[in-house]
Amino acid sequence: GAVALASHPIQRDVMALHSPAIRAARPTRASGPRFGASGPRPARPALTRAAVGPIRPVGEDDHRHGVDGGATRRVALVAALAAPILGSIPRPAPALASELEAKVTDEVFFDLAIDSEPAGRVVVGVFGDASPIAAARFKALAQGIQGLGYRRSEINAVEYEEENGADTPLFIADPGVKAFVIPGSSTPVEGLPGGASTDALLPELAKSAISHRRAGLVSLTVERGAPPPPPKERLVSMNGKFVTVKDPPPPGPNGTGFVVTVSGGNSDTPGETAAILDRTNVVIGTVLEGMDVVEAIAALPTVKDNSSSPFFAVAKSIGDKRATVAEQAFGKPFAKVTVARSGIVQDAPPAPDAE
Repeated sequence: GAVALASHPIQRDVMALHSPAIRAARPTRASGPRFGASGPRPARPALTRAAVGPIRPVGEDDHRHGVDGGATRRVALVAALAAPILGSIPRPAPALASELEAKVTDEVFFDLAIDSEPAGRVVVGVFGDASPIAAARFKALAQGIQGLGYRRSEINAVEYEEENGADTPLFIADPGVKAFVIPGSSTPVEGLPGGASTDALLPELAKSAISHRRAGLVSLTVERGAPPPPPKERLVSMNGKFVTVKDPPPPGPNGTGFVVTVSGGNSDTPGETAAILDRTNVVIGTVLEGMDVVEAIAALPTVKDNSSSPFFAVAKSIGDKRATVAEQAFGKPFAKVTVARSGIVQDAPPAPDAE
């Protein structure tokens, strides 16, 4: 990287950043969320709140679901190594009154793997009546529709909030499917609830009353968390002349990505998860079993956000593509976390044994 930057006209400024004085003055990692927009967030309508009991723990009614109630050896090892991180996660907050009224109509499962080794099963109770289109869409992708679904998708992001130098995990994210076609072909998938856009999901997001205030909530990503970057201009040859064209912005969410909340926030910002996700995601369910697996994934080592680094700022300002690639990897676990298998609980095979 230094060799590439040295050829730039501002190389002396870059080299000056190596001085001990500059290194000592570097700010700590910015705590602003990667998924939410920067700046003040619009206030949400006030909602009635009421207490609710804790989430059903792992192991309850395990024989019916074919789930091993005890933590797997791999998950237990990760959890033990990450005990300082998990110990800082606040206790789940009480649910809203609207969440108390939400009824679990279906149960879907996700068998997760870390670096191809079984990590455990997560069972999600789907709120089929609260946001019916979003819930049906999530259920269809968990089950698979014409071969398209969450199977083999990757949980590739963990969002954190920093407090006193320690990171509190807020949620983990799966980007969902990339295209609405039958895998291995160009044939469009038919029958997916909501269709091949987010148009049908936007009204449900607008009227959604369930806030991301606690751990274990599952939601579909419907809108961008921040405005798209401005289009980049570049010169291209056209009809013997050089003309300036603008690259289109990256596509926004397609309504298939989902997140699972790990906490509502830290002690300084207890509502941070809701502040990030309530404007972009519609809640479609809650984790019934396997929250220990979710927490173990959230505790995996990830690519740290170094956007406060002066070297990153310089590379970004001169349009270095490596800075953009690095930025996209912030929060990504070093281990590959995948959905090995998913579907409807009543049709579920036994969970695979974890190593």
